[in-house]
Amino acid sequence: MNTGNLSEDARQRARNHHAQGLNCAESTLRGVLEVLREEGVTDVSLEATLLASGLGGGIGGSGATCGALIGASMAIGTVHGRKDPYALATFEERRDQLNGPEGLYRVFNNLVHDFKKTMGTTSCAELTCPYDYRSEERKQFCRNIIGDGAALAVAWTIRALEEGYRLPYRYNIMGDK
Repeated sequence: MNTGNLSEDARQRARNHHAQGLNCAESTLRGVLEVLREEGVTDVSLEATLLASGLGGGIGGSGATCGALIGASMAIGTVHGRKDPYALATFEERRDQLNGPEGLYRVFNNLVHDFKKTMGTTSCAELTCPYDYRSEERKQFCRNIIGDGAALAVAWTIRALEEGYRLPYRYNIMGDK
């Protein structure tokens, strides 16, 4: 798979969705989901966009975690998420599937760190506070973040498909490496 082309396609789609009135989380999730579906990487319905409806503006306009980052994480989850956590028999197996040596958390952990490195923060309020929230300048600023979030989601989705989950673990609250 050509990660660069797919990431750029998702970037543009997500930006276009935002320009059409979708919120940041919806735009990011839908742009990535469209690309991944067309590539046959996921079969999750576009209706999954509904899960992101309350997450814009840092979750319901609260300014908490950036909706573009949340949407990107959700998009990765359409490929690397657990459809049935109880398919594994024990607590330990379910725990290790998430944060073991080849745990799924590694993909999401890297997404967050790359997002923060690119944007400077994961906080919607910190990102948008320099702007009048209703201004075109702020909307364009967020549209760029949405595009970057979508591109990162595609890149990490593909990397995990190609390399598996034995990815580097950056800072995490569990202290894992």
